[in-house]
Amino acid sequence: MLRITRVSIMHGALLLFAMVLVWRAAYVQLWQGRQWAAQAQRQQLSNAKLPAPRGAIYDVSGVQLARSREMVTVSIAPRETRESAKIARELAKLRVDRKLIARSGDRKRVWVPLPGRHLSGDIGTLLAMTGVHRTPVMERMYPPWQSSRRVVGHVDRDGIAVDGLERALDDLLRGEAGIATEVRDARGRRLPSPGVPGKLPVPGSDVVLTISQALQEIADRALQDAIAKMGAEGGDIVVLDPYSGEVRALATYRKGRSSGSPAISEPFEPGSTLKPFIAAALLSRNLAEPDDTMDVEDGVLTIEGRTIRDVHKASSMTLREVIAQSSNVGIVKFAQRLTAREQYETLRDVGFGTPTGVPYPSEAPGVLFTPASWSRQSPASLAMGYEVSVTPLQLALAYAAIANGGELLEPALVKEIRDPDGTVTFRNRRRAVRRVMPVEVAATVRGMLRETVAGGTATDAGIGTFEVAGKTGTAWRTVKGRYAPNQYTASFVGIFPAERPQYVILVKIDNPSGVYYGGKTAAPVSKVVIEAALAARDAALDRGALMAVRTPSAVSREREVVESAEGALWMGKRGTPSTGTLATPTAALDSVDAGLATGKSRISAPFVFTLPVGRSPRTTPEPPREIPHVAGLTVREAARRLHSAGFRVRLVGTGTVTGTSPAGGIAAAAGALVRLTATPTP
Repeated sequence: MLRITRVSIMHGALLLFAMVLVWRAAYVQLWQGRQWAAQAQRQQLSNAKLPAPRGAIYDVSGVQLARSREMVTVSIAPRETRESAKIARELAKLRVDRKLIARSGDRKRVWVPLPGRHLSGDIGTLLAMTGVHRTPVMERMYPPWQSSRRVVGHVDRDGIAVDGLERALDDLLRGEAGIATEVRDARGRRLPSPGVPGKLPVPGSDVVLTISQALQEIADRALQDAIAKMGAEGGDIVVLDPYSGEVRALATYRKGRSSGSPAISEPFEPGSTLKPFIAAALLSRNLAEPDDTMDVEDGVLTIEGRTIRDVHKASSMTLREVIAQSSNVGIVKFAQRLTAREQYETLRDVGFGTPTGVPYPSEAPGVLFTPASWSRQSPASLAMGYEVSVTPLQLALAYAAIANGGELLEPALVKEIRDPDGTVTFRNRRRAVRRVMPVEVAATVRGMLRETVAGGTATDAGIGTFEVAGKTGTAWRTVKGRYAPNQYTASFVGIFPAERPQYVILVKIDNPSGVYYGGKTAAPVSKVVIEAALAARDAALDRGALMAVRTPSAVSREREVVESAEGALWMGKRGTPSTGTLATPTAALDSVDAGLATGKSRISAPFVFTLPVGRSPRTTPEPPREIPHVAGLTVREAARRLHSAGFRVRLVGTGTVTGTSPAGGIAAAAGALVRLTATPTP
């Protein structure tokens, strides 16, 4: 009986034990299965971030200004490989430091990251070895010659947009990162995993700018040359299309600074370049006519305890003469016909004191105080371009209103945005903010500005073939809230051509040494930009429209711009020049609050296109110039040198220049055509 009981107990215990095992197995399998499976997956699977290609940036003609390419960084896991010797040989080929090579074979180490980034195709043998791990990274590429780098901005090594349009348009350019899933064994080694899902990266959108790289290079070079010759502290050039508001070039330079665009972010007092808007206000309200005469007090006026002086003393001037000769006394007395509110509204309506809305970081609105905060001297100061600050872009847009018939436009830096598949998702359209003056008033003021270039303070901005309109400015600079003695901002805003304008060109020079008048510093730079643009291939100019607005004297000349493939040549010293320049009368000087002395032009334009003949006033022949030797240079550098020397360029081929026609060393007329022959660089 006792034996039966013991057997029963043992059977019962075994049964109970079996039931516990079954229950436990069921619990683990059914209740904890998902948890253990998830943990196993976490141990076996790992997710790696796949960076998205950043969208490319192009200029208005399709020149690539920024792009991304995939690179890889490499790490070695010594415990995973039996090919340490082979890995060491491959690393030696890459000139990896010997200490790192030694570490890569040390099985006591788990992970050895290597410095540098590589193209996968360059290290394919290394990547195929076990224990070698790669991490994809995107590297931003910028052409080394790119002069629009300040506008475009840059991205750091981690793919973070730092400044410029890279930062402003980061949401569009950045794209969406993908995910790569890897399977590893118990030792952490990667295993083939064709069925494991992942997520592909989505590339960013491509952006087409309104900037013309050719014109940007011209503006950048002209600005740097001018600053170097004048010993100036910096400067800006803005070129825009007055009918669309599209910015074609945005060159800027500040000593000791290599980023940002002060043309958008740093306001300045415009000085006499503001005077045309006072004239427009008077004409719009029928408070003056262009030929109304004003007593200008022989160039000296005391008002509210302040003495205002002109350089050019006269007893009286018409309104158009006041603008052409930049009379401070005249504009202050004419401005007295406006109420404080009318004067304020005039400047506010042309965009002063308000951000333009350009898609660029840190745009400054400038400063324009309301009449409630004016002093008794404020109306006079404002009429002369003081007690108000504007950015170069704001001032250029205001002049665009004069050029286009009276409309203030929103500026544009982006022409198009395209999805990764090429679909255009945005195309810039002209956006008018408001009408700021009647069409006929804009035409009248533009005529005044034409006279300013023809015989006023801006004669150094004129070119023989086309009429240019514009206004000079010279203003004291402020330092710590006070006007600094002997420190000036020189400026010029030009409209080219004066009829059917295609460019508004603003040039600002900060604190030039020696001669500092806008007419003798900034105006000649505008001429350099215009003539270089005429000589360039892709400077966003409608040349057919230009032919229709040549000056009458240019149309009637027997010899004009050289259009043949070889140009007009001189062999040695034989022959006669076929181009030249019109001698101009001594330019009237732009004036600031105090009297200024006279001075000669600081910059000479390198491009000459026409020869005055017949009874044209004093003709100074332009001597022939030697065609530079450019064989062996890149096409871009060769074209830049030829443009700088005053020649037009026609390109045959791409890559490296193999020769020119005419050959380097031959003397030729300024403006002659030089044919570049190039072959692809091996």
